[in-house]
Amino acid sequence: MPLSLGASAFLWGILSAISLLIGAAVGLWLKPGRKVNAVFMSFGAGALLFALTIELFGHVPHHVREHGMTSLIATLIGAISGGLLFDFLNNQLNNKGAFLRNLSTARQYISYLKFSRKNKLIEELSKIEILRYVPPEKMAFLVGRIKKGQYRAGEKIFSQGDDPREMYFICDGEVNIILHETNDADGKLLACLKTGNTFGELGVIGGFPRTADAIAKTDLQVYRIGKEDIQEVMTQCVELKSALKELSTERIDSLEHRHLQINAHWKEQTLRHLENESTSVSIKEIHEESQKTGGAGLAIWLGILLDGIPESLVIGMLAASTSGMSLAFIAGVFLANFPESMSSALSMKAQGMKTTKIYAMWGSITLMTGIGALIGAVIFPAEPTGNFMYFIVGIESLAAGAMLTMIAETMLPEAFEQGGSIIGLSTLGGFLSALVVKIMAA
Repeated sequence: MPLSLGASAFLWGILSAISLLIGAAVGLWLKPGRKVNAVFMSFGAGALLFALTIELFGHVPHHVREHGMTSLIATLIGAISGGLLFDFLNNQLNNKGAFLRNLSTARQYISYLKFSRKNKLIEELSKIEILRYVPPEKMAFLVGRIKKGQYRAGEKIFSQGDDPREMYFICDGEVNIILHETNDADGKLLACLKTGNTFGELGVIGGFPRTADAIAKTDLQVYRIGKEDIQEVMTQCVELKSALKELSTERIDSLEHRHLQINAHWKEQTLRHLENESTSVSIKEIHEESQKTGGAGLAIWLGILLDGIPESLVIGMLAASTSGMSLAFIAGVFLANFPESMSSALSMKAQGMKTTKIYAMWGSITLMTGIGALIGAVIFPAEPTGNFMYFIVGIESLAAGAMLTMIAETMLPEAFEQGGSIIGLSTLGGFLSALVVKIMAA
């Protein structure tokens, strides 16, 4: 008894996705090395690239000849929309913790976070007048060593006589600088420093103990730079050293708050140098960031589901088409899913996720892929006509665009992260293997 269209599509979807469970089991059981992961991942990416180019985009020229340029426009709009939609949803889920689903995504996401935080830091530091003397390339060096500090009103930042270890830039709030003379418990107010001012530079430059107390007058946010780091910059930036020495001579007078203006050119040049600096991300940083993310499990599951939705819909559409299911596409998806789950399962385990939870995630995604294929087969007709035909072309291209974007953003970076240049030949091998399956099936 032949299967119904929906049941057939469901089984094809399950078949293509069952490699998710197999890959997760292999990864957790055998714990293959990084290069083995990379070879499997890039091989699967190559197979999936073949399936996308031949099965989804390969018929576009013929379709355009048959139905006109509207088909091409629908394809382009659909593909671009699919890529943008995947990118948007992927970023949203990464913000919730889905970046933990594989190592390369985690590194990329945390690298982006680090750069964004530095960007914001430079925005604030560009308001500090004294820093206009720091060349952009040296400021990019300092940004990586600046730490943020917060103090409550009345809290002492340092005391007179302390060993100077840091200097401070006020990003928000006010600080009282108070000098204590012999038998003077209350001290004398030397200055009230405000947003944009600098303090603590006397000891850093001169190498002698703190000459006064620094007490937060209001709730205070500052940026702190270590003595060694600032001295290293001063040895190569005579202008900054001179400016700091000149500033130190003014401390005996009351400092007035000046109107703050962002030095746009300095900021732009600093950001440019910052972009050129390599931003490495350690496993420790990934673990620390994962601890800050609540409810990451659901986000990871949704991220994995996001990777699988487009291919499940395409499977359903192919099952319903007059040409029938493409074994090359099923093989491509199967081969792509296996290394993805194998690598991701290891990453999830390294982040402390329980084995049963990992299997439950991949098992549910396998089931959802079958359901998605069933929905695709039922909703989308085999032979659409009129304007609805262009809509179907657009939907198919949307799914293909999302899959191509997924390959470029997750699979190939993950493979290169672990295997380096070996992924080139492995990707070619996957592509050619899918070609062989296509020819054999024909």
